[in-house]
Amino acid sequence: MFATLNRNLLKSIMLFDGVFSLATAGLLFAFSGPISGLIGPLATPGILLAFAVFFVFWGGFHLAVGRQEQPSPAAVRFVMIGDALWVLGSVAVLVLDHANLTAVGMGLIAVAAVAVADIMLIKQIGLGRQRRALLA
Repeated sequence: MFATLNRNLLKSIMLFDGVFSLATAGLLFAFSGPISGLIGPLATPGILLAFAVFFVFWGGFHLAVGRQEQPSPAAVRFVMIGDALWVLGSVAVLVLDHANLTAVGMGLIAVAAVAVADIMLIKQIGLGRQRRALLA
């Protein structure tokens, strides 16, 4: 199993990110009220529902790119820019608006930012492997 993941790292991480994004959307659609209470007063259910809609499109895009035989480098770079913006936005929220976040909210945002940064790094590694395989 790990050999297949390693051989198709870019496809695998794009598909994983797509499925995870869609699962996150489902959780936000189903539990936006309770989740907003955990995060803080500015994370209203409406804002979380907007994030859920975003995650539907974000996840769908990842799945579409991940299903390609060779994921498009331009599409992967696009999502990596989105990942970087997510991490920067998360850090900005933690620094600038920590007074309006609960401890759980700060933890959720921090863990999500680290996870997105890790996934972005795996996409970069996969993109490099794909490029080297095409040149070989």
